[in-house]
Amino acid sequence: MRIGYLIPEFPGQTHIWIWREITHLREWGTQIEIFSTKHPSPHIKAKHDFVDTAQTYYLWKQNIFNNIIDIFVSLCWALTRPFSLYKAIKLALTIDVEAPRWHVIALVPIACILARCCVARAIKHMHCHSCGNSAILAIMLKQLTGISYSLTLNANLEWWGGGMKEKFMNAAFIIAITKKLEQEVRLNYPLKQNQVLLGRIGVDTEKWNPQLYESNHKTNHKTFYILTVGRLHTSKGHDTLIQAIKCLVDDGKFVHLTIVGAGSELENLKTLAAQLEISHLIEFTGTLSENQIIEKMCQADAFVLASHAEPLGVVYMEAMAMSVATIGTNSGGVPEIITDSQDGLLVAPRDVTALTRALKLLIENPTLKIQLARNGRASIIERFDSRIGAATLRDKIINQINTAA
Repeated sequence: MRIGYLIPEFPGQTHIWIWREITHLREWGTQIEIFSTKHPSPHIKAKHDFVDTAQTYYLWKQNIFNNIIDIFVSLCWALTRPFSLYKAIKLALTIDVEAPRWHVIALVPIACILARCCVARAIKHMHCHSCGNSAILAIMLKQLTGISYSLTLNANLEWWGGGMKEKFMNAAFIIAITKKLEQEVRLNYPLKQNQVLLGRIGVDTEKWNPQLYESNHKTNHKTFYILTVGRLHTSKGHDTLIQAIKCLVDDGKFVHLTIVGAGSELENLKTLAAQLEISHLIEFTGTLSENQIIEKMCQADAFVLASHAEPLGVVYMEAMAMSVATIGTNSGGVPEIITDSQDGLLVAPRDVTALTRALKLLIENPTLKIQLARNGRASIIERFDSRIGAATLRDKIINQINTAA
């Protein structure tokens, strides 16, 4: 079974969970060809170890001359199936999206490149890890070749630029990563019962296992080490966490915060820390590899991500898998991961007082911290191991290919 994976700007730093899925499918005998719209820009390119082994076919190459040749050859190929090409062009002219019309029309030659390549490589099915422009390419691929496609819906419906009815109705199936997203799709689109299903994304709990690593953490140290991992963007709530650190310091607590990630808010966050006179207690590491993040997890007493709204939040799963007491916000899909006071703590977004109170609870109750950490790992193993979601996807694709045959 040879299937394609279409991933925009692969490999990006946040694509680690997709790579886990690909790895499991390959381990189980599935042949996967990775396609991407274009090379990732330097500020989003992954620093994980898999980058060197992730062979990827780029639809838009870095050499303009090669692009011109690809477009010319692929359009000539598409002209041999004129009615199919007409349907792709019609879609570009009519699909109701937010982008300028010429942006959508420009996808037609890219879709021809993808279609010609998929036929040459005998791709039986395309799985698309985006419901944006890549989903439009997947529809055009189906129109040009008859190759079916599926989608992973991993963020809010309004984030994908419109045209959702066409994207969903033409898909063989849609994997929604949360119950909330699954329910929204069923409610808003006239799909068949088996056309949308819940498919958890997750973490490789065999790798993210604290017993495999020598912890640099000392249980009797005076300082309470807090870790957060996420893009330095206003939506991630890093400012709320920094203000909570200030409140803890004013309350006489000895704490240290490590912020892993890069982004446009770096200087603003550093300025905030300086204004609060706690710069010496905060470390900004920039983007780190998966193995480096695991090292940071081994040193942490608690993990916090104070996002305003997180569709799900793989990084919570990673912290819990490493038996780190975890605090998240009760928004988006996070409550589907963390059950408050059982395997972690939940607080309201943007609520400095609530976050401070939750951290203080862990600092003053080491027994609770240990219990939440243990329960957190057990919960991730049971519900969010990456093999669970990969198996769901594999079974659905096999059924789709067999049905089509």
